[in-house]
Amino acid sequence: MCTRRGLLLAVALLPGTAAAAWPQPDLPAGTDAADVSRHIVFNGLDMHARVFTSSQSQAEVVAFYRKLWNGRVVVNPMGAAQVVGHMEGDYYVTVQVSASGSGSKGNIGIVDVATAPKHFERGKGLPRPMGSTVFNDIAYPDDPTPARTVAMRNRLSPRQNEAFFRERLGADGWKPADANRCADDGCVLRYERGDSKMTLVMSPLDGQSQVTINLVDP
Repeated sequence: MCTRRGLLLAVALLPGTAAAAWPQPDLPAGTDAADVSRHIVFNGLDMHARVFTSSQSQAEVVAFYRKLWNGRVVVNPMGAAQVVGHMEGDYYVTVQVSASGSGSKGNIGIVDVATAPKHFERGKGLPRPMGSTVFNDIAYPDDPTPARTVAMRNRLSPRQNEAFFRERLGADGWKPADANRCADDGCVLRYERGDSKMTLVMSPLDGQSQVTINLVDP
């Protein structure tokens, strides 16, 4: 199944480019698509997202979009997937497609690059250990329950990260939601503050730790 993470990795390939109606790219024959979210804010960029499955092969889908956009595309590999990028007015469209059985599956991301903020601060308003690099800040403001996911890396161990967040979140009025688990191979923490809920996952990664924070804020 296509995931939000795969879609966001695809959009990360878009060039830095500076509104009309959002474009709705045609789909190849034998393709079904569904909205992931009508509105995602990906590192400050407004974005629409869809996932699709197709009876056509990966190569056929790539060829379809090359023809649709008259060759005005950039094609980049992403592991076993191919990402087709195309600028359309104020919007950058990416189609990430990978093989699936006898057909293919993928994601379509449409980003409004004209309204990109000049000084977007990833992770703003959330605590983070000194030396942390925040690489993703993704919000879903129009979902039935607005949510936000922030991901960062640092050189602390998972247990050191757990101690930092336990102290900082406690000082900010967050209470543990259940028996939090923390070990050398990673930590999973859940906190609540009023109706808001926060889940933190700390995982070791190549001598560093990756911290993913999911905040649900009704």
